[in-house]
Amino acid sequence: MTRPRVVLISMYVGHEGVPHAGGRYLLELQRLLDDETELTMLTVGNRLNHEAATRPGVPRTLLLLGHESGRGLLGKVLNRAVLTADTRWRRRDPGAPSLPFVLGLMRSRQARRAIRDADVIDLQYSESIRLVRLLRRLNPRTRITGTFHDVMSQSFSREPQHTPEDRRYWGGVAARSRAHERDMIRRLDEVLVFSRKDAELLGDPPHTVVHPPLSVGDEPPHQPAAEPVVVVVSYLARDENNKAALWTIDTVWPHVRSARPDAVLRFVGGGATDELRSRVAGLPPGSGVELAGFVDDLSAEYAGAAVALVPVLQGAGVKFKTVEALCHGVPVVTTTVGAEGIEGDDLYAGTSDDPAVLAEHVARVLDDGRPAQSRSDTAQKWAQQTYGRDRFAETIRRTWVRRGRAPA
Repeated sequence: MTRPRVVLISMYVGHEGVPHAGGRYLLELQRLLDDETELTMLTVGNRLNHEAATRPGVPRTLLLLGHESGRGLLGKVLNRAVLTADTRWRRRDPGAPSLPFVLGLMRSRQARRAIRDADVIDLQYSESIRLVRLLRRLNPRTRITGTFHDVMSQSFSREPQHTPEDRRYWGGVAARSRAHERDMIRRLDEVLVFSRKDAELLGDPPHTVVHPPLSVGDEPPHQPAAEPVVVVVSYLARDENNKAALWTIDTVWPHVRSARPDAVLRFVGGGATDELRSRVAGLPPGSGVELAGFVDDLSAEYAGAAVALVPVLQGAGVKFKTVEALCHGVPVVTTTVGAEGIEGDDLYAGTSDDPAVLAEHVARVLDDGRPAQSRSDTAQKWAQQTYGRDRFAETIRRTWVRRGRAPA
C-alpha cells in the first residue's frame, strides 16, 4: 500500500530532551508520521532549529528555510533587510508567519516540490496555518489540516493592558487575529484543536479534538509525599510562565508559608529568566523557594511532590503541565486559566485566581492530602486514558486517511 506523502510545517521542531511541552507534542507527532507516511518537515532555519536538527528524534527529511547568510556583501545585506522587516512586521502583527521562512520556501525548489507532491499538508500552530492561502496556490488539490495549539486571539486579549496605549495595541492585535482565524478556518480541509473550548472560541467550525499524548500509560499511582513539596512545572522562558512564577513568589507563597512554614516551592523547568533568578536569589534565607531547572525525567519530581501548582494567568489553549500532573496522580491546585479546556469532572484539589484562596487550597492539601489524593487517583485513570498515545495515534491517522475536496 502506498504511504501518504505528508508535509509537516511548524516553526518549531520536536526532539528528544526538548524543554517545552509543545515541542514534546511535536516529537510524538513527528515520530508517528515518520513511521507511517513519507514525511517532509519544513521549518524556519533560525539558530534554535539548526541546533534542534542535530538532536535525536527529528524527522528523517527536515528542511530548514530562511535566515540564510547569503553569498557576498549583497547577500548579507539582503538577509539583514529581511530580518529587519520581519521584526517590524511582527511588532504590528505578533501572530504573523516568519518572513524569512516564507522567502526561504519560495527560494527552495526541494520544499516547493514536496508541497506540490503532497497528499496532506499538516500545519502546526497559528503562525503556520496563516500560510494556508499560499500553500493552496502551490498545490490546489492537496488536503490541508491545521492544528490550533492556542487560539491566539484569546492569548493576545489576555496580555496586560495597564495603559490606554496597551489597550489600543492589544485590542487591535486581538481583532486582527480573530479576522485571520476566520479566514484560516474557511480555507482548511480539517481543523484540529486540543479542546472543545478552543473550538468554541474559533466559532465552532467542523473540527476534530486531538488529545495530546501526555501519558505513557504506565505512570504509577501517586503515594502521599513525605515532605510538603509544591512543584510548579513549566518552561520558564515563556513570558506567561515567567510572570506566573513571579506572581506566585510575590502573592501566593507568603500565604502558604504563613500556614506551613516548612513548605518548599520547587520551580521545575528550563529557561528561567534573569529576572526570576534575581528574585529567587534575593529572597531571605529559609524562604523555601528553589529553582530546580530542567530535568530529563519529571517522574521523580511528581513522585516527591505533595501538590502540583499551576499558577498561570495568561496564555491560551490546554495547559499540558496540568494534564501531565493529572497523569502522574498528583493533587493539582490551579488557576482557572490552568484548568480551562480540560473537560473531566472533579479533577482538582482547588481552583482559584485569588492568590490567598489559591494558597488556602495548597495548605489544605499539605495539612491532609488524603481527600485530595483519593480524587487524584480517579483523575489519573481518566487522564491516562484520555491523553494516551493510542488514542492520539488513531486521531492523527484519521486526519490524513480521510479524503475531502479542497475548499474553494
